Amino acid sequence: MVDVASVVSLLAPILLPGILLIVALKRGWLAALDRPVDGGVLLSGRPVLGATKTWRGVVVYTVGAVVVGAALGVTPGAAAVFTEWPGAVVGLLVGLAYNAGEFANSFVKRRLGIGSSTLGRWRTLQRAVDLGDGVLVVFALYLALGVPLALAAVAGAAGFAVHALTDVVMHSLRLKSRRA
Repeated sequence: MVDVASVVSLLAPILLPGILLIVALKRGWLAALDRPVDGGVLLSGRPVLGATKTWRGVVVYTVGAVVVGAALGVTPGAAAVFTEWPGAVVGLLVGLAYNAGEFANSFVKRRLGIGSSTLGRWRTLQRAVDLGDGVLVVFALYLALGVPLALAAVAGAAGFAVHALTDVVMHSLRLKSRRA
């Protein structure tokens, strides 16, 4: 049986920084960091990552995950990974892993000529990958840190669903747009 508190604690360093990023975007917080991570560099005439992968996202997501991880390290009932490893370190790794998944997806999409938030010929597959990119890398990280497979799988599936929900929220707040 998978413990609900453990699943929630594994999701928290993914979900809470994501919510914080939505708020930061909506309120214009840290707008000075709204610079592309790739610096606008082109590779074979295409952006390396694209304009929507910004330092604001990296900083908010990573710092947010560190803070959440640190808090989980002293929270009774949190998944054991947050006490077996320093919680802040787990948070840092989660933040970096999530960003790595996002970057890998963006890099591949740019190589294929697919723009940010563009839904093309393979729209269902592309949407699934867009929703699962960071979560999948965090799932792999949790396994590497010793989280049991069943717990990591439930947290990964829940993380995918939560990402889908935050995607809907970002579109409804007009922080993201879909292009045909």
